[in-house]
Amino acid sequence: MKLGVCVPNYGENCSRDAIRTIAVEAERSGYDSVWCTDHILMPRNSGTPYEQIFESITTMAYLAAATTKLKLGISSLITPMRNPVVVAKQLSTIDSLSKGRVMLATSVGWNEAEFSNLGSNFHNRGKRLDESIRLIRDLWSGKTDFQSKVLRQKFRDAVFEPPPVQEKLTMWIGGTSPAAMKRAATLGDGWHPNARPLDKFAKLVSDFRQSTQEANGKEISVRIGLNSKADKSEYLSAQGERRIMLSSNREENRKIMEGMENLGVSYAVLVPSPDGKISVPDQLNGLRKIAADYL
Repeated sequence: MKLGVCVPNYGENCSRDAIRTIAVEAERSGYDSVWCTDHILMPRNSGTPYEQIFESITTMAYLAAATTKLKLGISSLITPMRNPVVVAKQLSTIDSLSKGRVMLATSVGWNEAEFSNLGSNFHNRGKRLDESIRLIRDLWSGKTDFQSKVLRQKFRDAVFEPPPVQEKLTMWIGGTSPAAMKRAATLGDGWHPNARPLDKFAKLVSDFRQSTQEANGKEISVRIGLNSKADKSEYLSAQGERRIMLSSNREENRKIMEGMENLGVSYAVLVPSPDGKISVPDQLNGLRKIAADYL
């Protein structure tokens, strides 16, 4: 299983120095990638750590300059809130400047108030994500024409230069709804859910594999919390979901990692501050412990 790290671009301890410190440590310790979390304009008192956040694509560009080998991702980019042509250009630019290190997880989003704050339609976001994925892939592959009944973007003989280094952008699809699973199987390169208790997660994996024939060949990557001071591995997310994280209990961590591997998970993106409140020294300590055990 490959391991990536979410940098603290959100929460109480987010700062330029914190982001750089975690990224540099991830590279030194042998992690495969670093990731940003994405929100733009959350409502006040949302009950989440995402009201204080550095914009994800801009932060990815900063990480490209702060690192040399790590792959660079966003978990997960809420593409329906954005102009997908601008997203394609931003990611392509960073891919070119970083010598081909960009990858992506994307999802429909869940906070209706945030969509409203951005003047974006919350109710057709799934259809717009589907078409946005198609648009981004077309531009990255060199196609110059695009039209859609869902998106406002329409162009013919457009110029998308300079091209990205990678001919294809790896795109995982986040979410656990049937629609998200189908999207991951048919439009994505893999499925990127949040980690759940293993019994619950096993059912989700089974549902995904059975969702469409294409799902059987797709990668499964998880986003999973890490708190090296926590005694328990289970917690409730801001949306009230039961989730699991790696904790101070190394034996329980081993069971979680082995359990996920047995279910076919090939990549885990570690989040060393799930609630946005863990100090940078404690985040570093947790990442070093996991690196010592698994890298």
